[in-house]
Parts: sequence; C-alpha cells; structure tokens
Amino acid sequence: MIKRFDNYLKMKILMVISQFQPMIGGAERQAQLLSRKLIEKGHEVHVVTGWWNFKTPHKEIIDRIKIYRNFTFWGMFEIKGIRALGGFFYMVSLASFLIRKRNYDIVHVHQALYPAFVSVLFAKKVLGKSVIVKTASSGITSDLNQLMKYPLGRFQAKYLLREMDCLVAVSQISGRDFVEVGFPVSRIINIPNGVEIPIEKKIFFGEVKLVMTVARLSLEKGIDVLLKAWAKVTPLHPGLKLIIAGQGPLESSLEKLCQDLRLADSVEFLGSIPSLNGQWRNADLFVLPSRTEGLSNALLEAMSYGLPCIATNVGGNIELMGEGGDRNVGYGDFIIAKNGLLVNSDDVEGLSRAMLYLIRNGMKREELGNQARLSIQENYSIDLIADKYIGLYQRMLNRKS
Repeated sequence: MIKRFDNYLKMKILMVISQFQPMIGGAERQAQLLSRKLIEKGHEVHVVTGWWNFKTPHKEIIDRIKIYRNFTFWGMFEIKGIRALGGFFYMVSLASFLIRKRNYDIVHVHQALYPAFVSVLFAKKVLGKSVIVKTASSGITSDLNQLMKYPLGRFQAKYLLREMDCLVAVSQISGRDFVEVGFPVSRIINIPNGVEIPIEKKIFFGEVKLVMTVARLSLEKGIDVLLKAWAKVTPLHPGLKLIIAGQGPLESSLEKLCQDLRLADSVEFLGSIPSLNGQWRNADLFVLPSRTEGLSNALLEAMSYGLPCIATNVGGNIELMGEGGDRNVGYGDFIIAKNGLLVNSDDVEGLSRAMLYLIRNGMKREELGNQARLSIQENYSIDLIADKYIGLYQRMLNRKS
C-alpha cells in the first residue's frame, strides 16, 4: 500500500541548522518561527543544531520545539583559531545523529552550507529520506560563496549541486545564484521568509521623529553608508533621531564614525535586544542600507507594522518593495516602488535624498506604509508560508512513496 501524506496526516520534520537559540540571526529566527507554526498546525518538529557553549543544555524545549545540540568542540571550549576543527566535529556528530534518529519523515536544512552536505549525504543517500535545502542569502554573502571558504568547500558544493532534490530559494535572486553554476531550475522552489502579522499597525503619519534600522553591524549591511547619509539629513531637520538595533564586528568602528560625523546626539546604538515591538510601534521610517541581502527579516517586520520603508536595490529587497525584477536606479537618486523606496547600495546621496523625500511627504509615507502591510498580509504571513512548506513536504514524500 502506498502511504500518502495529506493535510490531516501528522509529519515528523527534522530541522537542521548549525546555530540556534541563544545564537540568533535571520536564518535562526526563520527556523524557529516556521517550526513553531508547523507545530501549531499539528506536525512534530525537532531541531538539531550545534552545541557551541556549555552554558546551553544539550537538550531543551523552546516554544514546544525539541532541540538537540551536538558536540562541536570549538565553541564549547572557547578555543580561538580552530573553528574549522569545530565544524568538523559538528559534521561528524550531525551524521551520527541522522543515522541514530531515523524516525523522521523529512529533513529541512536551513542554509546550503556544510550541514546541508552532511544531511544530503547521510539522510538522503544512506537512509533514503526526503531532504530539502533552503538557501538564505545572495550575492557576496550567498550560501555558495560562504561554503567555498570552508575546508573541502568546493567538493561539498559540487556534491550538493549534483545530489540535492529540492532547493528552496527565498528570493528570485538567491535561486539565480545556483542556476548560474548549473543547478536545474526545475529543482528550485521559491518560498519566501515569513513573518507574524502584528495586530497593531502604524496609524499616525505626521511629523517624522524616529528613523530606525535593524541589522548586524557588519560590512554587508551598509550601516556606514546610512550614517554618512544621515549626516546630510540632520542639518536640514534638527531633532530627528536614528536608532540602530543590532551587534556585530564593526560596532566600535561605526560608533567612531558616528563621532567623526558629529552625529552622537542624533544616533543611538541599541545593541541586540530580545524584542523590538516597542521600537516598531514608535518608529516613523525604516531604512535598510544593505550591500547584499537574501530576504530581510527586519524589512519584513517593518513592513508588517505598516512602516514606510527605504531599501537598497539588492537581493530580495526588490521583490519586497514590489518590483518584478532588477530595476535600474540612477546614482544619487531613488525610485518609488509599489511598497517603498529603492536606492542603490553604497549611494550616500541617493539614500539621503530618499530619506528627505519621505520625511517631507506624510501622504506618501501613509500610502507606502499601508501598501507595505497589505503586501505582507497577502504574501508573507508565516501562516501562509508554513502551508507552502507543508504542501512541499507532502509532494516530496508522496513522490518518494
């Protein structure tokens, strides 16, 4: 008898991700959000991740998600300079876990990195399980580019390109990175990141007082460009405040740049905080100055609150702003898309002009903010995204049956 996996049948899903709570980034947030929603819909979800610090338990339950942390050596003993060795131990422990814990129906790997290689090799080839791999980023920070930097990374990438049955791309551009190196378009499924839709939304679009960005403080996020553009805006509109939420390796250099630009009174670095709900509610404008993106969680959240948004013309930002493909933006300028404004990356003049345009145009802020929230409700709610994954899981399992 052929076993069919339909909507009413409970599936056992194993999420594989190298880092998880308390180490939280975009991929980690998406893994937790999706896992929680799948559990709400009646499926069983376990997460297997790395055990990077003795302070976290080997096993625990968060949001009803059973979490297993596997030995990594490097992070647990906090020995600097041997991350590759820690990655090797993690690969070995992950392979052992996949073979020992066989009672899962499908393996969902977040990021096409070395855990994806191990999962496809052991879960798919050895055990015959269905495996999907989700690619998280694009451009210079794409999963493929990152994987190439690991020991034997080129070998792992070639293996994945040959053996992956299904690649989930969060944006058209992130899928294109794989097509360009020979991965078949027919094996790529586009499912974007999802977001919980807040009950509250922005309803006041009067004077702009608070501008906000949320990003890791690293080169690819372009916070240096935002600060330089902000230095052009504040003399024209004194009293504005820019808040920057996030941590990263460039934190001290960005704070110094802020001092050099004499922005200390108008810029606040919040660091990493557990919840941004209060900041979302109080903000008047959101800016994402990234040099490269997959599909930004921060931009999704800002749009879900109905904030008017400015984003760079890279990665999934183009789709989120409502453009169908690459859109040519003149240097020093911006374009008004369906759901927000688009500017070029590394364009201080263009970004400052875009901010000034929205600061001075309340009707356009309201129009774009309302349209942004509507777009998120219709296309990016985590409930909708979870249903898309359930349908994908079912198709893969029925095909295997």
